[in-house]
Amino acid sequence: MRKVLAASGVGAGIAVFAALVLIVVALAFSVTVDGTSMEPTLRDGDRMFLEVWTRDEIERFDVVEADAPSAVSGGAARILKRVIGMPGDRVSVSGDAQVLVRPAGEEGTYMVENPAWSAEPGAELEWLTVPEDAYWLLGDNLGASTDSRSFGFVDAEAVHGRVVFRMFPLGRNGAIAGDVRLAPVEPGSAR
Repeated sequence: MRKVLAASGVGAGIAVFAALVLIVVALAFSVTVDGTSMEPTLRDGDRMFLEVWTRDEIERFDVVEADAPSAVSGGAARILKRVIGMPGDRVSVSGDAQVLVRPAGEEGTYMVENPAWSAEPGAELEWLTVPEDAYWLLGDNLGASTDSRSFGFVDAEAVHGRVVFRMFPLGRNGAIAGDVRLAPVEPGSAR
């Protein structure tokens, strides 16, 4: 009887230890949303899991954590934004308020369709080419986001990883919606 109790005590201790390790690891690889620039996708105070080991595997429309350009933050802040322009892409905001992308190595022009965008993307922006080792980032709350439209490109080295999963609050935990896409623009209708 004592062996059974001792074995169950050791098993419970191992389970508690494993749970504590899991919690510490989850908190060590997490970020807290500060502000409204990514609403409605991410909300102020949300705790997000950050995949730091994927920083070299960033893809279009990933939400990333990056160092804010020093011109915006004084160099100390971090931002959460969505990747719109990849290295070598051409990006623009058209006169009719559409975010346009010409992916590197492709002929066509595409409009970014993001269901989270409820505001106009702002002033017209001429075509820019995303430098190698850089990204062009936008917030999902276009009317309240300071992003690449104002501070320009973000160096790939400044990206810490992908934000992929909402840990807290528990009622809204889960994967980030991936419903952003590129829609072809009819030839002749894009600048």
